[in-house]
This record gives sequence, C-alpha cells and structure tokens, in this order.
Amino acid sequence: MTVFENSRCPHCGAYLHIKWSSYSRYVIYKYREIKKIKVQRHKCKVCNKTLGELPEDVFPRLRYSKSAIIQMVEWKYLHTAGLRRAGKLADREITYPASTIWKYLQRLGPKSKEALKNLKIPFSGVISIDEDYYKCGGGIGVHIVVSAVFKDKNGKYTVIIGSEDFTVKLSEEAKKDKRKAKKEVRELLPGHIEKVLQEVAERFGVTEVRMVLTDDEPIYSRIIPEIFPFAVHRICLWHIMKNLVKALNKELGTLPLVQGVINRLNHLWSAKTQQEALKIVDAIANILNGMSEKIERRLTGLKERIFENKIGLFDFRTNNPSEWTFARIEPGIKIIKSFQSDGGMSNYLWNTVMYYNCSCFVDGKHKGKSPIELVCPTGAGTENMTPFYYV
Repeated sequence: MTVFENSRCPHCGAYLHIKWSSYSRYVIYKYREIKKIKVQRHKCKVCNKTLGELPEDVFPRLRYSKSAIIQMVEWKYLHTAGLRRAGKLADREITYPASTIWKYLQRLGPKSKEALKNLKIPFSGVISIDEDYYKCGGGIGVHIVVSAVFKDKNGKYTVIIGSEDFTVKLSEEAKKDKRKAKKEVRELLPGHIEKVLQEVAERFGVTEVRMVLTDDEPIYSRIIPEIFPFAVHRICLWHIMKNLVKALNKELGTLPLVQGVINRLNHLWSAKTQQEALKIVDAIANILNGMSEKIERRLTGLKERIFENKIGLFDFRTNNPSEWTFARIEPGIKIIKSFQSDGGMSNYLWNTVMYYNCSCFVDGKHKGKSPIELVCPTGAGTENMTPFYYV
C-alpha cells in the first residue's frame, strides 16, 4: 500500500482506501514545460468518495504546477513591471499570460497575509513604521509597513512584521486641490496606523516593544504613547535635520553663514549624550543670534526632540531601516496604479511584503541572504526557500 492509501480520507476521515482506476492529464511546469502525468484514483470504502493521488508539485484542477506558479509570481516582482512584461524572460521565448499571473497573485494574497501573521522571529524590541502614497483607482492609495529592526556586526536591517493598506476615494474638490486631498487622507490615516500597531502589540506584547522609530509625522506623536506607553518614541533625526535645513535655506539662504550652521548641525550625528547635542544647538542659536524668529522656534523644538529621543541612550537614531525597506519594495508599489480594485491592491501588497522578507540581497554585506535568514539563521533559511514557498 502507498503512503496515500494509509492517509485519512479528506471527506470523512476514514483510513479505508482502494485503488479506483486512473486517468491522465497535462501539467505546465517551470519555463512553460508541458508534461503528461498519470494520476492514480482512490475510493474511500466508507463514504464512497474518490480522489486522485497527485504529485506534490501539482494542485487539483489547476493546469500550472506549484513551481510554475512560484516562478511567474516571482518574475512579476523581480522585473517590477506590468503583467505582460513580467510574464516574459529576456529572450522573450517563454511567456506566462498576464491574466494567469494576475489570477495567482490574487490567490496568493490571503496566503501571504496569513504567512506574515504566523511569522516566527526573535523580536528585537525595536520597530520602525512608515507609509507610502500612490495613485490608485481614481484616488490615493496608502501602504503602511511596520518593520522589526535588527542590528549585527554587518549593520542594520529589517523584517516586515505588519502591513496595512487602504484607498482614499477623493472628492471632486480634492482631485483639484492638493491641500484638500492631503486633508482627506489624514482623516483616515490615524485609524489605519492604530490598527496595524495594535496588531503588533497583541502579537509581541506591549512591554516587549522598547522603541518605536518614525518620521516627523505629527500623527505618530499622539498614537505611539497610547499603544506603547513603555516604549521610547524616537523621531527620525534625519527628518528633523532635513526640515530645519529646508527652513534655513528658505529664510537665510543668501547669507554666507548658512553653510556653517548646516555643518555644525551635522555634528548631531556624532553626539553621544544629550548634553553634547544641546551644546551644538546652543552654538547654532548663538551664531544666528535672533536673525529669524521662525528658525528660533525650530531650534527650541529641536531641543525638545533631543530630550524626547534620548540621544546617547540607544544606537537607533533614524527610521532609515523603513526607508531602506520602501526603497526595495517601492518600484513594485508604484505600478499598482494599474490595479483598479481595492481587493486587488491589497493582495498585491501582501505578496510584496512577503517577497521582501524572503528575497535575497543581491549585493552588500548581506549578499545571498534574505531578511528572514539574517534574523533566523537556523531553520528559516533553506536552499529551497523562495518568496512564495508557502504557496
């Protein structure tokens, strides 16, 4: 008897199977290779239901094998192109139909979402959150990503542990006025940020999150303390400095001392204590000597941020890990504007998230390894692992 015959009937759970004829069918494997296979049928002696003994790589009632589905979907993300172009290799000889790629992207979406929720990683205690905006279905699409930030001797990297996406259907006025469009997005953004952070809190524990890295978006300053009251909310130093430099150039751009002020401002990166950081800000204030009330207010705000960010107590000073994450997945997100349904967008983005987690770095110190392998060096990274190994 085969292993299949010793297994339970999927319909009634009985073990009693007998062979019940066979049939042949064609299966499309990797690189569009078509093979004819023979399928042994079995009949349950209890419920009289029949079922076929399929190879591990073949699904019931699907023409494409598992390896072919994985290949076509990976090509989609690897080429970061439209569906038609993604279905072709460089030689244009082997193609997958655009409609077929789209169909399996939609089937994989819920699986990707479930895989992300079940992802088991040793939690670092540091998370980074960021959002990205793009046009979608006549409105504005927003994609939010929460990443766990890790650090080793080779640098910092992230594994995405939470994701949320939604579409804002803009009013006719907002379509013509960018300020109104921004207002309509901001009305919905807090609720979705709270949702994804609550999921992270429930999964890893509120007390386990010791630091949250964000950009200078004011919404986070209200939400983070409510969900993670025991964590340090560190606002990205790079974003703070970027906004200050922008204000300096706008207010005093023609003055020769501006570049000197910017050079002193960059010394904040090497400040190891709050006292050092405050001395740098005071020195800048003395140089400007009340030349601009707007700049003075920003410097006062910078001092407050230095206290809030606890300069010198932790290594993480920016939310650059999230920026790096978006740099890798953004090319694929940008072409999502061709997807006209919210469901299609969501499934695509869930796949994007898991593709990032499982795909390998092509250069740098982490070359040849995926974010999951870097975090879970034993058990998670295998030679057969692909971004869609859970299909």
